[in-house]
Amino acid sequence: MRVLVFIFIISGFFIGCNSARKTIEPTAKSKALEAMIANKEFIIESDWMYPQPTSSMNAIANSGLLPPGSTTNNISLIGNPNSLKVHGDSITLDLPFYGERRLSSGQYGGNNGGIVFKGIPDRYEVTKDEKRQRHIIKFTVKNNSESYQGIITLYPNWNSNIVINSTYLTTVQYRGMVSGLEADDAVVTN
Repeated sequence: MRVLVFIFIISGFFIGCNSARKTIEPTAKSKALEAMIANKEFIIESDWMYPQPTSSMNAIANSGLLPPGSTTNNISLIGNPNSLKVHGDSITLDLPFYGERRLSSGQYGGNNGGIVFKGIPDRYEVTKDEKRQRHIIKFTVKNNSESYQGIITLYPNWNSNIVINSTYLTTVQYRGMVSGLEADDAVVTN
């Protein structure tokens, strides 16, 4: 009898988990997003940043240096200019950074405390999860002695998630929205 109850519970669990993974049908909005990604013409502006909670972040929070409504692992970027822009083969990163910088002997780069890059990435790869209608973009860029590896997830409702791993910075995550480039945004100067 116990075996039957156990099998029944496990079966219910697997059926419940399987039903949560329904295929999302493409919409006009998700098709427009796919066109922007294919054309490499979009910009992401983030509203929230999620740094790794560390003792240094606790010290920053205790000193009152975080924006209003923020905690050590949930920082509001509302009203703080930031962007990740893809225009053709170029990527422009201008993202604020809260977290720890790990220095290697003799290495120090002055980047105004943020994640800043403008140029052509060493790697840029796009994959699409057809079942969930989301796009995953992986890129690698180098800025002086620092290297950034990024993973961008773009959802069919145009929400975005960006994860940045760095040579010298702790990993950080950003959440926001993607949009098409305006005529002024598309101008790239060197």
